Amino acid sequence: MSRRSWLAAICLVGALCVPAHAGERVMAEFFDASEGRNQRTPEVLPHVPLKAIVAEFLDPLDVGLGKSLSYLVWRETLTAISDQAGAGVILAEAPPGERLVDMLERDYHLAAERIARHQHGRMALWGAVEPEGDALIIEPYLSIQDVKGDSALRLALEGKVVTGPRRSAQAERQPLISAAIRRNRFNFAPVSRTRSELFERPIVITSRVAVRGAPQADAAVLEQVPAGRVLHAVDMQGAWFEVELPGGRHGFVHAGTFGNLQLPPRQVIADLGQVNLRGGPGTDHPVVAKRDLKGAFRVLDMRYREGKGLWYRIDTGAGETWVAGWLVRPRFSLPVVHFLAGLYRYYGNRPQDGITAFEDFIRAAGDAEDHIVLATGYQLLGACRLLSDPKARRGYDDFTQALGHTPYDPDAYLLRSVAALGNRQAGKALDDLDRALQLDASYPPARELAATLAAVAGQGGVTPLAVATGLMNATRATTRLVEKYGIQVDTPSRPGGRRYR
Repeated sequence: MSRRSWLAAICLVGALCVPAHAGERVMAEFFDASEGRNQRTPEVLPHVPLKAIVAEFLDPLDVGLGKSLSYLVWRETLTAISDQAGAGVILAEAPPGERLVDMLERDYHLAAERIARHQHGRMALWGAVEPEGDALIIEPYLSIQDVKGDSALRLALEGKVVTGPRRSAQAERQPLISAAIRRNRFNFAPVSRTRSELFERPIVITSRVAVRGAPQADAAVLEQVPAGRVLHAVDMQGAWFEVELPGGRHGFVHAGTFGNLQLPPRQVIADLGQVNLRGGPGTDHPVVAKRDLKGAFRVLDMRYREGKGLWYRIDTGAGETWVAGWLVRPRFSLPVVHFLAGLYRYYGNRPQDGITAFEDFIRAAGDAEDHIVLATGYQLLGACRLLSDPKARRGYDDFTQALGHTPYDPDAYLLRSVAALGNRQAGKALDDLDRALQLDASYPPARELAATLAAVAGQGGVTPLAVATGLMNATRATTRLVEKYGIQVDTPSRPGGRRYR
């Protein structure tokens, strides 16, 4: 198709978490730059500091699957981050009557990222979906947006491991020891799912909602469903869940802002012995069974109660049984949802929850995942472990796992080098730094890190940073390393030998 000037009008549906609720429905307009226009829609959820954009998935056959999948991922992401204050997720879809494949053509990815930047979204998720026999083949893509000139995920050491540019006044008087995950676009491996694996699930009605006879806003209302009921969805058509009603009838509930519902995960997984299962969602309900929970369990309902937390009703084959949400892990439809949830936790300074999310991603993705994506998952897992405990050995091991997937990436060695310093293993840190420089002796981040370590090791007197990293005992080794690669080291200024140029 020939290239033309186009107007990409995108509907945005916002949602804020804790508690999750729908934001306003607006239009986002992006004009071709050649037209000299600069119109913009208002920012959705402007008060939310951490946002992601889920854009409508491309559907080459134009059968509505792209819209269905984007609504599903949007809803699952809401569920995944429902306990995180200051976090929100925005859905971007083509407006009524427009075909996404025609409207965006080759610029789809760029348009999704442009929407995310304008909405001050930190992350953008999109993809493509296509039927193949009885299965749907789904290819997700994720990008991390440039914020203040830096789209990298940074791991820094200041006597402890921290993320981002924030530094204490005391830390400002010392060099910053850091490495970064510099990838900001991720192509996830294609995933095969049946329609039932994606769309057959419970939906929890949170406020009175109309069930209509067709997937249209003006279709006849079959039933008004009150808050608190659970409907069983059997499929999706576009933005509408197809649900079963009493008597064998089927109706449709909108998945967006005027579909007042929550979407539990289809399954939760556990590996626990002798768990109390209760007759309702909360510890104020009686224990109806006590049994081992091992494996995956189908979710039948999900409720959050103030002061009681999140609870799942699970199918154990033994009547109505509820389990506390903190005892099990949700299994979402696509591994990318776990990855995205982990990024929310990482950016939101919730490393323990980040550990859970990235462990779940690695488990769900398996060995079939793209090796670069899998390596990044291990690196983020390691970063979360080190944020929880700078001396955590398992964090270092996660960076080792990442190196197994990307052995020729200098940044992978730099990240493990910083992790080693968190464990006061200066020798291992310098070995990894040497390997990074062997791969590319001119690589600026490697040379900068080498110069910083040599400066810390060579400071006059003993400093907290030199002690915390073990570099106080590695002066000769760091000197040999910088001399080997001709790296110039800034000398400490006086007084005190603690400031660097």
